[in-house]
Amino acid sequence: MKHNDYINKKVELNYNKSKLNFNLSQALFSSFSIDAGTSMLLKTVVKETDEESISSIYDIGCGVGVIGIALQKSFPNIKEAVLQDRDSLAVEFSKNNGELNGLSSIEYSTDLALLGVENRKFDLILSNIPAKAGEKVLINFLSRSGSFLNENGKCCVVIVASLANFAESTLKNAGCEILFKEYNKQYTVLHYRGYSNEYSEDFSSYIRNTETFDFDDHQYKMDTVYNVPDFDSLSFQTTLSMAMLSSYRIKGKALFVNPGQGHIPVYLSIKHGNDIGKIVVAGRDVLKNKITTHNLEKNRNKIDTESINIPYIDSLLEIEEESSFDFLGVEIEPVPGANWYSMIKETAKSVLKSGGLLFITGKSSPMHQLLKETKGFSPVEDKKFRGFRAVLLKKN
Repeated sequence: MKHNDYINKKVELNYNKSKLNFNLSQALFSSFSIDAGTSMLLKTVVKETDEESISSIYDIGCGVGVIGIALQKSFPNIKEAVLQDRDSLAVEFSKNNGELNGLSSIEYSTDLALLGVENRKFDLILSNIPAKAGEKVLINFLSRSGSFLNENGKCCVVIVASLANFAESTLKNAGCEILFKEYNKQYTVLHYRGYSNEYSEDFSSYIRNTETFDFDDHQYKMDTVYNVPDFDSLSFQTTLSMAMLSSYRIKGKALFVNPGQGHIPVYLSIKHGNDIGKIVVAGRDVLKNKITTHNLEKNRNKIDTESINIPYIDSLLEIEEESSFDFLGVEIEPVPGANWYSMIKETAKSVLKSGGLLFITGKSSPMHQLLKETKGFSPVEDKKFRGFRAVLLKKN
């Protein structure tokens, strides 16, 4: 594990006669214990499955890897296990927990659900479905997931009780057969097979709205996604950020970390045009990286654009050359107990050219911690608005 300070707690799990250990993180779902939905799903799988017949599994939205690792460890004949999450940090923790439990043959994937596994089939597909994924995303997943099954395979999912009726009706509308159902006041588990061919095989189901935005006499169109801010209007934080950057000429090679829907890079690419030679978007969340790249293309941006999925900002130190960027923009992702602020400064000092601009934005309180010491940088501008703060620095 590159950054052990991201580990919040280590927990034990006894499952199907196997004893397992998992590192958890406050940066990820269920940071203090294995959540009740996952435990409920795992119990139904071992109860309702001939474990000796299972040779391949696909854990979607794997988080820290509990479901996939528990099955790989305790089912005797699994030869192929794919653990996938859209969050690069979750995949990093899954890898760490796989090693912690003595497993070396697991395949890890950083991507959106059902992407990156084309033309593959599995005996078991499993997911603790995120409640905030978005209706279109859920319909697409539930309707299509069965198409990745072997002949006698099945999908096993757990979903919050408030979405259970919606999930069941979606499966029935897609022509799926519900093989098993168990529920309590919090969760419902469904085992099913079957699928519909009526849904897309790309990330278009994640798109929530298409909106036109206006800022600083510049108009641009954006496709926006579920569960990411700024989907129908500019937030206070984004408004503050764009207002500050509107006064400066951004040119050369620009790097945006945690780009959200892509408002800031899209706005700057329109405002400065050919002054920007290349745009790199990077961050933990595959969906944010994908939608930002998509929106740059949507606005007829001809700037060379690259997308990088990384678990930590200082992962860029292993990818990007020193003094290679003229601009670095970062939306902070504070993690309690972790030295995230030093990682930002170390990365900025390495990748920025002398005279390059460092722009940082986030909630005011953690921004204060970050800016206690800015050796190697000179202040350019510092503004606060409605609980948010934006700072522009220049590398000496």
